Amino acid sequence: MQIPDWLHQEVNDYFVKPLNVNPTTVLDIGANIGAFALRAHREWPAARVLCYEPMPFNIDALLRNVSAAWCQVEPCAVRAQAGDADIYIGDMFVTGGFNRWGRQTEKTIRVPCVAANAIPSCDLVKIDTEGCEVEILSGLDLSRTQAILLEYQSRADAKTIMRMLTPQFWVLQKSGREIGTMIFQR
Repeated sequence: MQIPDWLHQEVNDYFVKPLNVNPTTVLDIGANIGAFALRAHREWPAARVLCYEPMPFNIDALLRNVSAAWCQVEPCAVRAQAGDADIYIGDMFVTGGFNRWGRQTEKTIRVPCVAANAIPSCDLVKIDTEGCEVEILSGLDLSRTQAILLEYQSRADAKTIMRMLTPQFWVLQKSGREIGTMIFQR
């Protein structure tokens, strides 16, 4: 599957303001079909990109869109705890998730999950998980992290994320929409 232009444009939201980072490791949680991973590789070609994606149909496309020379694909979701869980299939390939926000269908599939606290700390973290961002951030080791790029699914989540991250990071970008992007940097 080729990456559609609108998905490239969505990824561009993370790069509106220049990031003053030079990561050697990039963590892409909710990698989907690889649009962000490809952009990260273009921005930081020496960085190793670690992608987590639970949806089997997205994993196939992700593996076709990235190279093992610079990217490692983990075919699982990231959650607070490890184990198998049911995930809702979305109305399109980018809208599946563990929470139903309106774009998830009633159909579910069982996927493996890794605990966020089991993932090694990375220099740059991107999270787009259709509503599990707070849960994941609560468990991630951010000790090495220079920048965090994420999509939030509600203003309540955005407020929680701000409270969680602003003691350690400053806000580089925040949209005021109900669903939007946030960028934090040390």
